Amino acid sequence: MRKAECHMFEKEEQKLIGWKKVYDELPYPVEDIDAAIQAGFQKGRQKKKKVMRKRWLYSSAAAAVFFITFFVSIRYSNVLANYIAVIPGMEKVVEKIRYDKGLLAAVENDYVQEVGVSQERNGLKVNIDHVIADEYGMVLFYSIESNEKQTNYQIHDLELKSAKGKDPVMATSGYGVDFPSDTPRNKVDTTAELFFSEPLETTDFILDIEVGTGTQKEQFEIPFSLNKSLEQKKTYEVNKTVSIEQQNITIKQVEIYPLRVAVTLEMDESNSKKILSFDDLRLVDEHGEAWTKISNGVTANYINEHEQILYLQSNYFKEPEELYIVLNRLQAIDREDDTVVVDTSTEEIVKQPKGDLLSDLEVIGNDVWFKLKTEKEFNYSLFMLSSIDAKGNEYNHGSMVEGHIENGMQRMGIRLNSTNNSTNIVNPLTLKISAFPQWINGDAQVKVK
Repeated sequence: MRKAECHMFEKEEQKLIGWKKVYDELPYPVEDIDAAIQAGFQKGRQKKKKVMRKRWLYSSAAAAVFFITFFVSIRYSNVLANYIAVIPGMEKVVEKIRYDKGLLAAVENDYVQEVGVSQERNGLKVNIDHVIADEYGMVLFYSIESNEKQTNYQIHDLELKSAKGKDPVMATSGYGVDFPSDTPRNKVDTTAELFFSEPLETTDFILDIEVGTGTQKEQFEIPFSLNKSLEQKKTYEVNKTVSIEQQNITIKQVEIYPLRVAVTLEMDESNSKKILSFDDLRLVDEHGEAWTKISNGVTANYINEHEQILYLQSNYFKEPEELYIVLNRLQAIDREDDTVVVDTSTEEIVKQPKGDLLSDLEVIGNDVWFKLKTEKEFNYSLFMLSSIDAKGNEYNHGSMVEGHIENGMQRMGIRLNSTNNSTNIVNPLTLKISAFPQWINGDAQVKVK
């Protein structure tokens, strides 16, 4: 690193320290979380009419803490991001992670690693710029360049291999596959999130990636190494049960990694409802600062019908004296309502959850469309990724959601994979629900530490 760059880094580091001090001194509630929730109960009783007018607000002070923290955190994250972004080489990293507090904290704490390797084939070039990694995951910051300006870049395949020894055992991976633009350009910057089911055994890797444009496709095998030691996870065995509207949920374990927090949850098999989504589950410290669900990337991993792992933004580089899991609002439906049954030949909905929110079934080729009655946009995938027909044949499909409401209805559905055909379905077809606009509400908190 040149002397000028070092000097600039030191100046910006001092600015970061200054802003960090301002952030730490912001007037967060200093009350204990228990007291805040109890105050919320009283406030909810005294101002019931006001709460009814603003149904989207939660009834407790814990929720108020969440919203206040959210806005303050966004303000802090943007300030921090703006200052980190002027550190040489960091602007592209920050642009991709500015709304993830945990990854920003990793950058702030100098946990991001510069890689700076590239490979070129026939006028196409892939650069691996930076990486943030821990024992069980890796976020790659990379770019694709072309000698000629392109309107579209595609990632056809991406795989991480070990340069020596056993390959990483992949659990989940996420990366952009299509980067269209009306304006031709020579370069795109993007990220890949890779998570593993076993801890990494090496620091030397090969990124195997197939990249294309509209007229060209190239295969790259790019070796790179991690030059910093990987921080180990912090594990808290919790094993405490909370109840929301008579539905019991056990918080079994909280694992805190530099990249994310993994919260293992188990739903009581005797619950009358199926929990579909923990919309606002978060970590909260003694000052009311919150770490919420990951907004872009893998948000959950389903172990079985009753157990799942939920992923939150990481507080790894914070050391709070107290830490809580707090939740207030859950998507949930009655167990007997967890499927939708349709006849694709007659375009009829045979069975759906109580309330008849789905209507206007329409089959167009391999697309099966519904209209969902909703007052607000419901941008979730309604169904699991496979369905079963009357003969037990399985059909894999993707999810479709139109992001606007017309006359109180939002259009959404499934698209059968190209290997399937809607004309081959032996009706009726049964779809498993993965999300639905029905909620249960309450105030629950569990102490983690």
